[in-house]
Amino acid sequence: MSSHIAVFNIPAIGHIFPTLGVVEELIRRGHRVTYPVIPERAGVVGETGARTVPYSSLRPSDRDPNFAPPDRSEHLGRSLLNFLAEADATLPELAAAFDGDQPDLILFDRLAFAGRVYAEQRGIPSIQLWPMMISSKEWSIANVVPIDPTHHTFAEYNTRLAKFLADQGLTITADEFLDPAVRRNLAFYPRAFQYDGDRYGAAWEFVGPCTGDRAGRSGWTPPASGRPVALISLGTLNNRQPGFYRMCFEAFEGSPWHVVLPIGQRMDRSELGPIPANFEVAATVPQVDILDHAQVFVSHAGMGGVMEALGAGVPQVALAGTLEQDINAGRLDQLNIGVRLSFADLTATVLRDTVERVAVDPVIAESVARLRKDVLTAGGPARAADIIESCLP
Repeated sequence: MSSHIAVFNIPAIGHIFPTLGVVEELIRRGHRVTYPVIPERAGVVGETGARTVPYSSLRPSDRDPNFAPPDRSEHLGRSLLNFLAEADATLPELAAAFDGDQPDLILFDRLAFAGRVYAEQRGIPSIQLWPMMISSKEWSIANVVPIDPTHHTFAEYNTRLAKFLADQGLTITADEFLDPAVRRNLAFYPRAFQYDGDRYGAAWEFVGPCTGDRAGRSGWTPPASGRPVALISLGTLNNRQPGFYRMCFEAFEGSPWHVVLPIGQRMDRSELGPIPANFEVAATVPQVDILDHAQVFVSHAGMGGVMEALGAGVPQVALAGTLEQDINAGRLDQLNIGVRLSFADLTATVLRDTVERVAVDPVIAESVARLRKDVLTAGGPARAADIIESCLP
């Protein structure tokens, strides 16, 4: 029986990509899916067959050259404040789009607070989506990265959250807001990658990557020279890093490597000066296709990229830039599927030596192969769709 399912997400492509395969599968099974999305993401979401609902966001564009992540000392508190402001600004617009055609079930990203509130207000069953490491009573990010609970951003967040919830007619507490009574939690990575994964019970489902075939596929082929391929990417947010990119030139110019280097849309490649002949530099690249041919992946340790590399059986070098990425990089290092480096201590020699070591390390290769099996057998879009259907009223 066909149902109407809504997906509430944030504009970040790293949060949208993991949902696309699930949306495609739900539509293939005959369900109707509505997906609010900013105009910049409408194309990739619309390709799934979902009905897109445009809305205006406060979040920075991929092309904003002035974007910078919050300072590490206030990263978590400031991020909560930013996404609370986003929910406050967008909820009226999103509610108006759905009130004449209410969904039977809501899927909402962990940071898409508007979806959380809309479901609560209208008594619609919901599922929470986790494209990042789960932090809950079973395991907390504070176990891995330092967080100051007395930082002023947390007090400001709690004050503003209480007002926001009261304005929406809800009496739930701050803890209840971040720990909702949803029908399921879906994590887009295997249980083996979650810290203390065996502590999570039946309400937590680890379905693995669900990006789908349409996300980033373009038929990229490796160079005819047969050079080994290294993909180096800092993602779509904190990627205006010309100094780092020039360090990559220094590290690999004249080496046997063919280096694919996406630099994002916040800067122009002309800012980098002469580009070595063995480098392929572009604003964006088809990451999934390239990983099918890569010997090593150097990244900021975003969860989506980490899972795509694991799915392709590629060892990794992690250069985390935020607390969330630190968490992933720590787990990557802990599971021995790559090596974690620090920007603070990075040199061209350290980068090159680490890439060359990781690419041929047999112990890392064995760990990658083991985790790859977990990624490939987690169930993906089909299992996610089964779980979602089981939660329909």
